[in-house]
Amino acid sequence: MCGSGDQMTSILEQLLSVFWLRPETAVWRYLDIEAMKRFEFEGRSLDFGCGDGIFSFIRAGGRFTAEFDAFQKTERLDRFYQNVDVYDAYDEGYNPLVASASSYRIGVGFDHKANLLRKAAALNFYRETVEGDGNAPLPFDDNSFGSIFSNIVYWLDNPADVVSELRRILVPGGKICLMLPNETLPQYSFYNSLYGETENEQWKWLELLDRGRLSDNIKQSKSDEDWREIFSSAGLSVSHHSQHLPKVIIKAWDIGFRPMFPALMKMVAGVDPVKLPSVKAEWVGALRMFADPLAAIGKINDESSAFHCYILTK
Repeated sequence: MCGSGDQMTSILEQLLSVFWLRPETAVWRYLDIEAMKRFEFEGRSLDFGCGDGIFSFIRAGGRFTAEFDAFQKTERLDRFYQNVDVYDAYDEGYNPLVASASSYRIGVGFDHKANLLRKAAALNFYRETVEGDGNAPLPFDDNSFGSIFSNIVYWLDNPADVVSELRRILVPGGKICLMLPNETLPQYSFYNSLYGETENEQWKWLELLDRGRLSDNIKQSKSDEDWREIFSSAGLSVSHHSQHLPKVIIKAWDIGFRPMFPALMKMVAGVDPVKLPSVKAEWVGALRMFADPLAAIGKINDESSAFHCYILTK
């Protein structure tokens, strides 16, 4: 995938449209795509932890109509503050409203949530989808993939074991692209600094904002040296390394629009469907005034940035 300026601007526009009620997610994903621009899928390919497939589909040049967003078929909003995944929902009425197909397809989309895989399958982007537990031995033969992408390894119980499994199923000379948290990530989280590290009861309410997201990420935060040791032990070498998501992006994402999400969803449901496209267009236009400069700032990175992007070879 080419990472020209015009294409990246188009990608940010698409992400803001799809994640219009969660613009902090749009900026994060945009910077993820920017970080992995040296990685291309080759041979039989695997999206390990593909979720609903929207991120990888947009990265591949796929586009949705303006009427679509990532919040179709959410449920259990009343349990949002109990850390329930409100996106883990699907029925036959789900329609991703694809405007244009991606420039390539991925061989396998793998995830542990059946509902998200059904959403991913509806994109016609993955040649097949496979449900499974990333913490367990993977249901694939040795040397069966030429390229693998994952941004969920750090969510799993033992990343070192997962990396070894990914190496097992990679062909010799194949490539793995991983997004992994840096040791600086905990320092940038106001949740972690005010409550996670202190357990000060006056800040316990921050758990309602965190919802287990950043606190789970923090568990596996490691230095470049520590990640490289894991890769070396697994028999993988680093062909490219960069860092992205500087402090300002993590601070913006730490709260974002997340606390208001259930209320925003109910407000959108109450808007006249005829008027909704113009309301959304105005909303996204306003977001651009803030998202564009924030994304530009987010491209300024050094060794203190909160995430690593590695391209590994076997």
